[in-house]
Amino acid sequence: MNLTAKILAAAWRENLADLRTRPSPFPFTAREGAFNQLTVTDTPDIGPAEALEAILGESAPGHLAAELASAEAGHAIAAVRGERRRHHLAALAARTGAASLARLLASCERDADATARLLETLATDGHQLHPCARTRLGWQAADFTRFDVETPRPVGVRLLADPTGLLARSGTDFRDHAMLTGLDLPDPVVPVHPWQLEHRILPAHRRLFDTGRLRLLDTVVPAWPTAAVRTLCGAKRPGHLKLALGIHITSTRRDISPATAQLAPALTAALARLIEGDKTHAIAADRSGAWLPGSRDLTAIARAPLGEAAPPGTVVVPASALCTTSPVTGLALAAEYAHWAGGAEDWIRSYAALVVPPVLRLAAHAGIGLEAHLQNSLIAFDGPVPVRLITRDLGGVRLHRPDLPFDLDLPDGSPVAASGRAAVRAKVAYTLFQNQLAAIVTVLARDCGLDEHRFWADLADLVAGLDLPEADRDAYLAERMPTKALLTMRLHPGTEAETWVDNPLHRS
Repeated sequence: MNLTAKILAAAWRENLADLRTRPSPFPFTAREGAFNQLTVTDTPDIGPAEALEAILGESAPGHLAAELASAEAGHAIAAVRGERRRHHLAALAARTGAASLARLLASCERDADATARLLETLATDGHQLHPCARTRLGWQAADFTRFDVETPRPVGVRLLADPTGLLARSGTDFRDHAMLTGLDLPDPVVPVHPWQLEHRILPAHRRLFDTGRLRLLDTVVPAWPTAAVRTLCGAKRPGHLKLALGIHITSTRRDISPATAQLAPALTAALARLIEGDKTHAIAADRSGAWLPGSRDLTAIARAPLGEAAPPGTVVVPASALCTTSPVTGLALAAEYAHWAGGAEDWIRSYAALVVPPVLRLAAHAGIGLEAHLQNSLIAFDGPVPVRLITRDLGGVRLHRPDLPFDLDLPDGSPVAASGRAAVRAKVAYTLFQNQLAAIVTVLARDCGLDEHRFWADLADLVAGLDLPEADRDAYLAERMPTKALLTMRLHPGTEAETWVDNPLHRS
C-alpha cells in the first residue's frame, strides 16, 4: 500500500480542489478506470500529508495528519505479519501440490469462519478506496500487535455478568451462542473486547462494578479479529461477536449504538424470512444484542456461524480477499478462480449474475439498501463457481419504511432509516458497483486481460433486463452516479459528503 497513491486517487475521484480539471501540482502517471477510480502507476516521491497539502494549496488539518500517520504505522505492522502468513500458505500449497490458493482452499477441510478469517488477513491494505483504511487512532503500538487483524494469537474476549438485569437485550440469550455454550454462566452475560474493558468500560462505569450490578468474570473466550476489527470469530467454537471498540477506524469511532444492537436480531430474522426461497442469497444472522442504556461503549451483538448460511461443501470467501494477491501464483485470488473456471469473461459474468440481481431487487421491491461492499459480502464457491452470496453485518443498511414488506420497529434515531428511495439506491450503487465490482474487475483486467468496457456494457444489459422500477433503472444506468467523498469527509469530520462520478454502465 502506498498511502500517497491512495490520497491522490481519492482526491482525483472526488475532484478535490478541481484536481481533474487543472494542472497537477506534482507529476504522476496513472490509469483511470470505472467511476473515475485511479490506479497510480508512478507515485510521486512525497509523503501523503505533503501530497494532500499540494493538492489543497494549504496545510492539512492536524486531525487528518494524525489519522494518516496512524494508517502508515498500522500498515507497516500489518505488512510484515501478512508476509509471514503468505509464506506459510505458499509453503502449504507446495507441500500439497496445489497449483493455486483457490485450489488449496477447495482441498482444505476448515470451517467457514476459520477460512474466511484466514483470507481476511491477506487483505492488509484494508478498504481500497479509503486513504485512512488502516487508521487506528487510540491504539498504541502494543495494541496493534495484540488486537489488529493479523495478530498471531487469539484475543481474549471477556465476559461481564449482569445479575441484576441492568443491560437491555434483544434476541436470544448470549449464553446460547455457539462461542459461549458449555461455559458455567449462571447469570446473563455480555461479551466485551479486552481493550474496551480496560480503556473505556472500567474507567467510565466503575461504580457499576463497585456496587455489584456488573461483575467481571474470570472466563476468557478466545477469538480472532476479522477485517472489521471489532468483530471477532471464535478460535475454538464457530460464530462471531461484534463488540464496541472505542477507537477511530477509517472514518469513525467504532462503538456500537444501542439502536443497532436492539435492531440487529429482528432485522436479520425478517430479512432471512424474506429471501428464504432464494437459494443464491443468505444472511449471516445476528442472534443476540445487549447494551447499556444511554451508552455506546458497552454494547455487543452475537452473530451465527457462517457455516449456517453456506451450502455444504462450499468454500466461503470474503469478497475483499478476491482482490488480494495470492501467495501461490502472484495473481489476484479472483484471477485464480477465473483461470480455473476457463476464462475471466464468463467467470465475472456469472459472479455479477449472482450478486447483482438479489441486491437490486431488495432495493427496488422491499426498500432495503444492503451495504454490499467487499467486506460485508462473502461468496460461497463450489470449485471455481460462485454459488451463493452471503450478506453480513446490517449495521450500515438503509431501510425505506413505506416499502418494507414486514413490520419492523425502528428504534428512535436509528441511522438505518432512509430519507427516501434515492438514499436506498445510492447505498446500493456505491457499495455494490463502485466498491465491490469495480475492485474485482480492476484486478481481472490487470491479471487476465479482461475487457473492462465490455464487462460494464454486459452489466448494463443485465440491469436493464431486471424487473425494476423505471426510477431505479434510470439511476443505475445514468451518465453519472453519486459516490461517498471519503477524503472530503475526513477533511471535514462529522459531515456526510457525496460527489458525482462518471458511470461506466451508462450508454448514450
